[in-house]
Amino acid sequence: MWQLQELARFRAVYEHGSLSAAARALGLSQPALTRSLQRLEQSAGAPLFERHTRSLRPTELANTMHRQVTRILDEAGGLDRLVEAFHDGRSGLVRIGCGPFVPDLLSQRLAGPLQRSRGARGTGVRLEVHSDHFEALCEGLYAYRYDFLVYDGRKRSALPDHDDVEELPLVQLPLKVVAPAAWLVGKEVAAASDGPAALAFMAERPWALPRVAPEYRRQIAPWFRELLVARRGAEFQMATISSCLALCRAGRAVTVAPLSLIEDDLHAGRFTVLPLDPGVTVSACAYRLRSHPLSQAASEVWRLLKRGALGQAD
Repeated sequence: MWQLQELARFRAVYEHGSLSAAARALGLSQPALTRSLQRLEQSAGAPLFERHTRSLRPTELANTMHRQVTRILDEAGGLDRLVEAFHDGRSGLVRIGCGPFVPDLLSQRLAGPLQRSRGARGTGVRLEVHSDHFEALCEGLYAYRYDFLVYDGRKRSALPDHDDVEELPLVQLPLKVVAPAAWLVGKEVAAASDGPAALAFMAERPWALPRVAPEYRRQIAPWFRELLVARRGAEFQMATISSCLALCRAGRAVTVAPLSLIEDDLHAGRFTVLPLDPGVTVSACAYRLRSHPLSQAASEVWRLLKRGALGQAD
């Protein structure tokens, strides 16, 4: 009933607001576009636009259709990209959309298992991890730009079409307050073991924090929230935890991070964990669409995640 070509033309008219502008964008004549729109309205059984002198005003049906049509066209484009990836030799590339807390953990925990898998199967799997806010990642998932997402488990309710979503709980990541060990000298040594001293230390030092969704800020401990408000945010707002840790290693800021990412730095004496609880635990979950067929490489990564690769050291 619905032709992708006609849906694409409807979207162009809707987004340009006029037949002439949409026709120019599509490289069509205006009469041809008008006929296509009339066929779509006939199929819908109702008008999609109210005609005005120089513009078109979408009807309520058109507003509702536009959201669904956009998703249909994005998914169709994603399927094209999926097929193209297999034909141009990129089938070993797995694209994952992530929140700010897990990109480094993914690379760290999956590197060994994927290397062993490559040796056993004779094929390589490469990870392309992209960090962004949830709404952009969700859009990318439904447009098939990502094979799956790794984000906080509390976000499942924000995903549309729950029946199409497979959720895989991965790991709980309590965050710790971390400071450059070189800063804890002289009278500042007390901050390593005494809560009030650590709080005073934090109040006087620059911070590096990842950009996070509002729900993370709502769950932080009162002391953390009060300091954030008093100093009007962190001096350094970074995209990922790894960027925050790089500033901490350089002796430029304190930060928060899961222990699993800082074990080497702690053993090497570069970091000190302060006796303060930021009140944040990241419940990392993976999300995939059942309607999105995974490549062999993506299926292998999903299998490793199911086996608990993210929750254990390699």
